[in-house]
Amino acid sequence: MHNWTGASARSWGQCNAHLVAALGDGKLNGKPMQSVLHVMRRYDENEAQSIVAEFDDFLGRIETTPTASQRGLVLGELRTVDASRYGFVVKLRQTKRTFFASKQLIEIAAASFRSAWAMVGDASARIVVLAVIERTKEGNLRIVDIALQLCNSSFIPCDSSYEVAMANRLVAERRRFTKPLRLGAGDQLLPDFQLTDTEALTAIEVYGTQGNPQYLERKKEKQAHYARTATPCVEWIPPAELASVRLPAAA
Repeated sequence: MHNWTGASARSWGQCNAHLVAALGDGKLNGKPMQSVLHVMRRYDENEAQSIVAEFDDFLGRIETTPTASQRGLVLGELRTVDASRYGFVVKLRQTKRTFFASKQLIEIAAASFRSAWAMVGDASARIVVLAVIERTKEGNLRIVDIALQLCNSSFIPCDSSYEVAMANRLVAERRRFTKPLRLGAGDQLLPDFQLTDTEALTAIEVYGTQGNPQYLERKKEKQAHYARTATPCVEWIPPAELASVRLPAAA
């Protein structure tokens, strides 16, 4: 999901296929993954009946009794979060069903996933949500825990709105690149992005935070590392316009 090979776009349907393949025959707490986690399918009017039936079958396993609560995990794209009389109503793009959440849970999510939360409803971004759900005594679906991942318009993971803008530009220009997510063997730092279609791998750094001493110190360390290792690096330092950033030509 974090590697881009120069395609023009990626839909949730393609993401679903990648995610389902990656999960495979895995297990969670000793149970088959597909019985615990449901990856939402892209809504298609021609397949609406089977999509709804599949989700209903999964939700049928989630129940609350006087002695136990059977929960489930749902992975999809966040659409809206709206205040209601008793808390909040959460909606996903892939289903007409609604999920309820407490005020406390939403406040925690907003604080824990600030970059993603700030872009809910922004057409330039996508927010992927992983929710733990259960049934209320009345039979409604309630979210009891939640995690959000900010992505660009083609579902490439991003850490800020500036990264979303950069990733959208790279996709629009049909560049090949990756979004490093973890340190590999021999790596000393993670660039925000890395062009893979240049003669030498080219780092892209988006320095979007200003006025934070620790962040600025880390910025200096990165710049020194790139200079010391002669690593090509493209920098974008907002509020400079993204269009002013010059990218090296693809090999």
